[in-house]
Amino acid sequence: MVHPYPLGVRYSDVEPTAPFSKLFTEIIRAQAASTLHNESHLLNLEHRNIVRLLKLESAADFGLVIMECPRGQSLQRIVDTLALPLMHRVLITLDVVAALRYCHSQNVLHLDVKPTNILVALGTKSSGSGNSSKIKVKRSYICKLCDFGSSIEVGEFCAWQEPTVPKGTLRYMSPEALRSDTLTEASDMYSLGITMWQLQARRLPYHTLDCNETIAYQVVKHELRPDNYHQLKILALDSPIDCDWDLTHESTANVICRRANTSARRNLSVDPSYTVGRDLKKKRRRNRLALHFDSPAPEGSACSESAYSQLYKSCWVSAPESRLSSIQLKHELEFILCHST
Repeated sequence: MVHPYPLGVRYSDVEPTAPFSKLFTEIIRAQAASTLHNESHLLNLEHRNIVRLLKLESAADFGLVIMECPRGQSLQRIVDTLALPLMHRVLITLDVVAALRYCHSQNVLHLDVKPTNILVALGTKSSGSGNSSKIKVKRSYICKLCDFGSSIEVGEFCAWQEPTVPKGTLRYMSPEALRSDTLTEASDMYSLGITMWQLQARRLPYHTLDCNETIAYQVVKHELRPDNYHQLKILALDSPIDCDWDLTHESTANVICRRANTSARRNLSVDPSYTVGRDLKKKRRRNRLALHFDSPAPEGSACSESAYSQLYKSCWVSAPESRLSSIQLKHELEFILCHST
């Protein structure tokens, strides 16, 4: 699966057009042949909100993926660094909605929408919430959906591999994906709803739970969602720290978070000078990023925040047919944006 900043990347000397500074190349092992097949769906996609796949090669022992690399950072890192104003959360979501609408129009489901798979190209002049929108908001970034390693074509069924092993990142997966049922555009909308919540809450979904089996069971059987803090607290007391879920199907971010939680429980002492230096670097990074996410409008009102919350809740209802469609979500987001600027 292609990661925004994969290990072992070899950068090309070719200089693509702005806003890209480099190309990145990833070598995929033969065992991940299905990932290479899924990435091939990106070859026919060309959209301003999708990272471009330039070349895809396969051999007996490995595969080669060459993609454009935006100047910027993953949305996950930005959310970890900054509390984004409502206006920018809406603009970011509109970019992702535009990318998903285009994918769905080409009969492709992404199936792994999450902040680590959204690249934010910084320093890119852009205005408005979309190509056809009449709302004009100046900003210096554009968001691009990447990592199609879990994507499928509509109607392809879950013939990823074994039907019992779901693709994607469990904490963002829809109930039908967890059950290995037939997937539709609504499955991507569910994952986008979880991502919208994360932009607001700035927490990993189901952050109090370490066991993925517990999360999957509660999401499917009891409609657990990441904003149910009371239920999460109860489950955290009853849930085992370790369980049998195969971590090869867990995102890198989840593994890192899990290790971080373990380290915190050990209560290890840290060198004060190291802590000060680290905090200073974080502050500098935060200040640099803040330049791109200043809001000319006042912070979103309680009413606008409530409307935003209602939208992501409408994206993650259990019944796929009852979720907001991408066009409905676009209109509702533009309404919030219009009243926030």
